[in-house]
Amino acid sequence: MPTGRSRSSTGTAETDVNDWLGQAEDSQKTIDRLIGDYTKAVAASMGNRGRLELDHQESVPAAREWGGEAKNLVGDRAEIEVRPVALKRA
Repeated sequence: MPTGRSRSSTGTAETDVNDWLGQAEDSQKTIDRLIGDYTKAVAASMGNRGRLELDHQESVPAAREWGGEAKNLVGDRAEIEVRPVALKRA
C-alpha cells in the first residue's frame, strides 16, 4: 500500500479518473484513451532516463580528464580525487 506523498497523489488521481469517467459519454473509449496516454508518458520517461544514463556514462571520462588536467596545473600543492557519483535508482 502506498504511503506518504505517493498515497495522497494516488488517491487524488483515482478520484480525478473516477470523476472523469463518470462524466464521459463513452467510458470504455475514455479508459482506452487514458491507457494510451499513460503508456506514452511512461515510454517517454523511460526514454529520458536512458538518455540521462548515457549522458552520465559519457560525462565520467570527461570529468576524469578535466580532473587530471586540474591536478597537473596545481601539481603537488593540492590533493585532488576525481570519482564518479553513482546514479540513484528509483
